[in-house]
Amino acid sequence: MRNRMIRRAVLLPLFAALLFGEVRAQTSAYSRYIIEFTDKNNSPYSISDPSQYLSQRAIDRRIRYGIGIDEFDLPINPDYIQAVTATGVTLLNRSKWLNSVSIQTDDSLALAAVRSLPFVKSASAVAARKAGKLATKNKKWFENLPNEIALKPEPFNLGAYGTAAHQLEMLKGNVLHEAGSRGAGMIMAIFDGGWYNVPYLDVFDSMYFNNQLLGIWNFVRGNDSVYSYSTHGTEVLSLIAANKPGKMIGTAPDASFYLFVTEDAFSEFPIEEHNWAAAAEVADSLGVDVISSSLGYSQFDDPSFNHTYADMNGETTMSSRAASMASRKGMIVCNSAGNSGQKPWFYITAPADADGIITVGATDSTGTFTAFSSHGPTADGRIKPTVTAQGIRTWVIDPAVENNTTFPGNGTSFACPIIAGLSTCLWQAHPEKSNLEIIDAIKRSANRYYNPNDSFGYGIPNFQVADLILSGEAPENLQLTRPVLYPNPFRDEFGILYYLTLPEAMPVTIDIFDMIGRKIISLQSTLQSGYNYLPVSQLSNAANGAYFVKVNFADHSDVLRVLKN
Repeated sequence: MRNRMIRRAVLLPLFAALLFGEVRAQTSAYSRYIIEFTDKNNSPYSISDPSQYLSQRAIDRRIRYGIGIDEFDLPINPDYIQAVTATGVTLLNRSKWLNSVSIQTDDSLALAAVRSLPFVKSASAVAARKAGKLATKNKKWFENLPNEIALKPEPFNLGAYGTAAHQLEMLKGNVLHEAGSRGAGMIMAIFDGGWYNVPYLDVFDSMYFNNQLLGIWNFVRGNDSVYSYSTHGTEVLSLIAANKPGKMIGTAPDASFYLFVTEDAFSEFPIEEHNWAAAAEVADSLGVDVISSSLGYSQFDDPSFNHTYADMNGETTMSSRAASMASRKGMIVCNSAGNSGQKPWFYITAPADADGIITVGATDSTGTFTAFSSHGPTADGRIKPTVTAQGIRTWVIDPAVENNTTFPGNGTSFACPIIAGLSTCLWQAHPEKSNLEIIDAIKRSANRYYNPNDSFGYGIPNFQVADLILSGEAPENLQLTRPVLYPNPFRDEFGILYYLTLPEAMPVTIDIFDMIGRKIISLQSTLQSGYNYLPVSQLSNAANGAYFVKVNFADHSDVLRVLKN
């Protein structure tokens, strides 16, 4: 068996102390509070010298996409933090974007002393007990979901991707992989409750062997213990990082990763949203490209903390404010919509309501919406979810080492990392595009882009079409009334792009004729609802010149001209 301690030793970045500061573990059963400050006056940090608090990779991203350094980037005034801790309270996490810290204390006099500080704006309770104890599985993600952990039938052999093939191919993510975009050079941060057994599972061997795991941190406990507490993160990570041909390959197996525990797997309190914000800021400072978060907050163990639907406006909750800020700082944030579709809450949960992020709902393998997937819109009327992916009978790794297999599970938690990984691959292929341009192409490629709703959002994306949009090869107006051939002229291969408005699949026959009217090629295919790209490579060895392409539908035919040169 592998040496777990050796693997852990190389993961924590050497500069963790700089990023996390003197953060102490959440070990005592004290009340926990968020201390918000009034300002960042008299800070020793400067907007003109971001190298004090941002990595060069983070600075380069801002330069590349024209994102200015502003006051939100400045760390909290260290004198303020020192004055707070001098009262005897325990510092947990800090958030420069929210200009606040989380603390722990059971001393009412110490708390009163904190509140009396002239630069303290507010001190709000967010939790009343310590972080949960060690365990391997937690019911938080699995209760009230039908067949969340399904029985384990013998999986079909679906080639190199194993049982994960369909959930990738239904989004045409395999086309990105075949073109060489598998996430190399990109950095993802995964937020979750723990990664039980990850060092021992063979689907993650290449992640360790190739040094793709860049760092770990537990924002709940203030240490590097991330390989316990929950199996949820293990299953989520497998959907992105797994790389065991024949068993399972994830959506971005060549990306690099940070694993951040922000979720207390055994309780539900708003302090977890502050943890989320702190982790997002660290991810930004490290130059992370994409955040994948299969987490959501609406109802808490203490109902007095519960959010309302009116709070789902992208500007109210701590996690949503942080997610929106992460987007403004140039990152792609993917967050699960939530599993409240059959509950009284019904709607998406924070931070899924954030603006500028990808909120992911769930369908089954046929594209049918799942009843448990949370609904939009946001309280201010924006379309949510953004897109959907397979979230029922989604194949994930079994965290039990002795089983050494995959199994199907349910939840928007599993739809989200599929989209996050493929978004990473798409951005790898188009590094000149901004995060919002990548997100826009994903939305435009989806099968309900022209008729979105509060269940599917813009629908199931087609990453092959998104790639063509970003390449400038797809026509500007993608609401196609007839097929379009491109590139045209072509050299070796062209494609037929068509947007099918019908909800059902439609068979088509494609006939290709030369200039004197001889049929030289006949192909059969099936169009799915939404965007379709049908590659035609059979003319690669044909003579240069013009050809006619006849696309035969059930009730009509379209004839188009293509030029080979």
